[in-house]
Amino acid sequence: MIDPEIYPGFSGPGSLSNELLFRGAKGNPDRDNLSIEKDESEKEQQKGLLCRVCQLLITTSRERIEKDGKHLHTFFNPAGIVYEIGCFRRAPGCLEFGSPSSEFAWFGGYSWQVVYCLSCQQHLGWKFSGEDRFFGLVVNKLSEG
Repeated sequence: MIDPEIYPGFSGPGSLSNELLFRGAKGNPDRDNLSIEKDESEKEQQKGLLCRVCQLLITTSRERIEKDGKHLHTFFNPAGIVYEIGCFRRAPGCLEFGSPSSEFAWFGGYSWQVVYCLSCQQHLGWKFSGEDRFFGLVVNKLSEG
């Protein structure tokens, strides 16, 4: 279950009410362009990122972070499978599995655990723990909603 305190206004998979977030943003002569641009930026940060399989809200664009100077990274695992991941501060729609491992760690000083979708158990990426904690989510396993 998604904690409404983490994602206020969440009322179902992918449903963030644009009407509530941006009431009167466009078409209102009393609003200046700067405040409309700010609203558009806030709207972008509130975009839900959903599990592509079951549409559960996994995280939001607001949770995007950079690691080693960038948000997106491309890595391969020991089997040679290539993954493009995005880094996120939090991902409440994920459930981590197994003990942390530092073998073949993609980020120096971090251990990792596999993470799955809370709803359908689709593999979504990894939780990394070290000086801080973050999620590396496979971008083609998420959709915007």
